Amino acid sequence: MGGATARRKRTRRPREQREQEILAAARRVFGAQGFAAGSVAEIAQQAGVVEGTVYTYFATKRELLLRVVTDFYEALIRDVEGGVRALRGAENQLRYLIARHVAVFVEDLGICRLVLSEIRPDPALYGDAVLTLNRRYTAIALGVIERGMATGELRGDLSPTLVRDLIYGGTEHALWRYVFAGAETPVDVLSDALADIVLRGTLAQEAAGESAASRIERAVAALERHAEHAT
Repeated sequence: MGGATARRKRTRRPREQREQEILAAARRVFGAQGFAAGSVAEIAQQAGVVEGTVYTYFATKRELLLRVVTDFYEALIRDVEGGVRALRGAENQLRYLIARHVAVFVEDLGICRLVLSEIRPDPALYGDAVLTLNRRYTAIALGVIERGMATGELRGDLSPTLVRDLIYGGTEHALWRYVFAGAETPVDVLSDALADIVLRGTLAQEAAGESAASRIERAVAALERHAEHAT
């Protein structure tokens, strides 16, 4: 009797492991189907537990969603902060931030679509799930811009918040058809084009051998080619 009980205890998965399995399943289901359509029953099935077990870890489906989105942002913030620390100079850091943000939509398309289509339009849900996390994430770029202005690498008359909004809003707009219509996206071309547009308007001194106007024209042409390709 005691031996059987001991064996059952040894085969029981640790609470933390089971919680992570539920979260991984929820991320897959919400990413593929969205929050409204994704069911707790399917999440439980994918996690290998009964539906009631999910509710012993997360009181509601909404609470489960908030944890999935929080974990997504926390991992992204840690990764981006590390990437910025590994680079020197505002130009290199901004190019990295733009390329990394574009890559997020490719690597985690389902979660990005979920945030844009279901969480952001819901003021209460957005306030709970994303607002503070998104501010922390975009504050990394804000810090790069402000430090670049302080060192003189970036123009001193910039509006840091406007440049930040241009980076993230521009990326989101450029990727809209990819996110919601499945259009193909040349990620490297898009990242370089967005970075050129942002940097030509923010660097304190122009790079030798090519004017700001010609660089912007080249970047805009690349974006236009991207748009034609996606249509």
